[in-house]
Amino acid sequence: MKVLAAPYLFTRASGGKAVCLADAALALDGDRVVEAGPRGAVEARFGRAEPLDAVVLPALVNAHTHLELSRLAGCVPGGGGLAGWIGRLVRERAAAPEDPAAVEAAVASLSRHGVAAVGEVTNTLAALPALRRAGLAGTIFHEVFGLSEARIGAALAEAEAHRDAAPGLGPGLRIVPSPHAVYSTHPREVARLLAAGPASIHVAEDPAERAFVTRGEGPLAGLMAALGADEVRPSGRSPLACAAGLHAGNLAVHAVDLDDEDLELLRRAGATAVLCPRSNLHVGGRLPDLPRLLGAGLRLAVGTDSLPASPSLSPLGELAELARAFPGVPADRLLPLAWDGVCVGAPSVGRLGPGTAPGVLALPLGGARPADPAAWLLQAAAGGAELRWIARHRPEAAA
Repeated sequence: MKVLAAPYLFTRASGGKAVCLADAALALDGDRVVEAGPRGAVEARFGRAEPLDAVVLPALVNAHTHLELSRLAGCVPGGGGLAGWIGRLVRERAAAPEDPAAVEAAVASLSRHGVAAVGEVTNTLAALPALRRAGLAGTIFHEVFGLSEARIGAALAEAEAHRDAAPGLGPGLRIVPSPHAVYSTHPREVARLLAAGPASIHVAEDPAERAFVTRGEGPLAGLMAALGADEVRPSGRSPLACAAGLHAGNLAVHAVDLDDEDLELLRRAGATAVLCPRSNLHVGGRLPDLPRLLGAGLRLAVGTDSLPASPSLSPLGELAELARAFPGVPADRLLPLAWDGVCVGAPSVGRLGPGTAPGVLALPLGGARPADPAAWLLQAAAGGAELRWIARHRPEAAA
């Protein structure tokens, strides 16, 4: 048994805020949490604790990654909106050979950034072996493209063949089929895949999506036609309204361009809105309206998106960007966005629950005793401070 005492211990989220205990202790049996609570109570049961001059917190969740694109880090300029960025990405991806080493390096960086669970979005399942070897948990969202009947039929068949040929999954990993977006996946399959179970969809990332689904106009219309997807056009009041079948098991990724009706649709559906602020700034120079999303009572998580669109795979880096952009939002309301293991199928990640092995992190304080530990944590992350693992996530322990 290992017992550690820390000036600040974050245990979980409650009521939309991070719960932080001062002068607290954590008892561990290997990687399994036995108890987390006030130092006096923990020491009374398990003996004197070893002092640790650090903020201690649960491991993190990166709810939206594209690890197979990691070889294109720094190669796809932003600005000008989503359609232009997609066009550049498609050209760069076609020109650059697959690079398993880049995927391995990206997965290794997830560990350095304190990530225990992911929502990996993929066309090729290329990251599956590296995720399994690293012991990461979560969901691999296997997305399909195609607006025409012929293209979506071929895409579904190819995706099923890839899944059948995939190597075995590690503990805590699952693969689920998903649509890419309402502007790139046949409307029938968007509805079917979202309704069928856990799934992820890119939605409301850019105003061009709204122009495309409401009027058939704008830069996305031109891009989709250029890519040969002009036989079927989704139509509706908004991109979110076109995401028929959205429910509580789904992830609605980006959620930048939402009106009041969209917010209500998302709230009623119970889906999790996954925010990727650094990617949004890179691609289109816009951010989700975080105070409005919080005020609507939406379930929120955070993801980094791909390395061509984001400087790193750090969830705390995303939260630090939100803290910078929205200084009126308390940091203890931001931290829970990186702890929603449930939304990626890793329910023990994000809380120090007794009897589980959620993964435990420490960030050294260097003698500091901040009045607001959550704000200090995000400032330290923005400054490049490195997290240290105290205990690793063990999916089999949470089963």
